[in-house]
Amino acid sequence: MEQAELRIVVKDFLNNHRKAVFATLDEQGLPTTSLMLYVIDDSLNVFFGTRRSFSKYAHIKANPTMSLSVIDGTVDPLKVVDMRGVAEELSPENQANVYAFFKEKNPAKYYVEGAEDFVMFKITPQFVRWLDAESGTLSVVDLGMA
Repeated sequence: MEQAELRIVVKDFLNNHRKAVFATLDEQGLPTTSLMLYVIDDSLNVFFGTRRSFSKYAHIKANPTMSLSVIDGTVDPLKVVDMRGVAEELSPENQANVYAFFKEKNPAKYYVEGAEDFVMFKITPQFVRWLDAESGTLSVVDLGMA
């Protein structure tokens, strides 16, 4: 599959799913995961929110490199996007615009929204891998990130 076609497949897959498992490193450098709601833009940047009072916030601020996996809910065929990138906290000005974009694309109830310490992050992807077994054989392809 050509890179341009793969980018469209990955973008469509991510836009058709709204939950991902995010991985951060804790204070001891051990991996920890959280199920999170997310949205993406056309550049595959990932946006999500959390609260400053959650340990996840401190983990991201201490080590902003994160991984996430989006897995199709069907058992067969297996389809997964794995990503890794650097998270940055959005400024209050950007957060308002991104939050409106987020709610438009992901209408799921967001349990931390409205909290006084609510913040949003953007992950700029550095690595994207597509796993697809629809053909009956597992295909693993990395998307080139410019």
